[in-house]
Amino acid sequence: MTNQGEMSIEFIKFCIVGMIATAIDTVLFYLFRLYFNYQLALVLSYLISLSANYFLTVCWTFNSKPNRQNGVGVVSCHLFNLFVVRMGLMWFFVNQMALNDKYAYIPTLLISVITNYFIIKYVIKRTSSKSL
Repeated sequence: MTNQGEMSIEFIKFCIVGMIATAIDTVLFYLFRLYFNYQLALVLSYLISLSANYFLTVCWTFNSKPNRQNGVGVVSCHLFNLFVVRMGLMWFFVNQMALNDKYAYIPTLLISVITNYFIIKYVIKRTSSKSL
């Protein structure tokens, strides 16, 4: 399979895994939002969906094995994505663009999926030969 074809299949798998994690994340975000501010709701929902996302991404999307290096790498990528990309975008949309946080969540999510794919792919490919 060509590198372009492999990348396309990986991205499709990444999106499927992402949809599963996003469904968990989204339901929990709106549930937690009933009780907490959007920042805490965003963090809690994201962290809960992270565990399923990690195993599906490593094992199924990138056909690798979970190991300490990619575990630390993927979690670090997700934390970067959460606290820099998503929180930054949410802050921008809510505070600078005056969007309601319930609506700001949607473009924030879409942008973070694309950035997260490339960051995680890089980490997993770099750490795939290392074992626990």
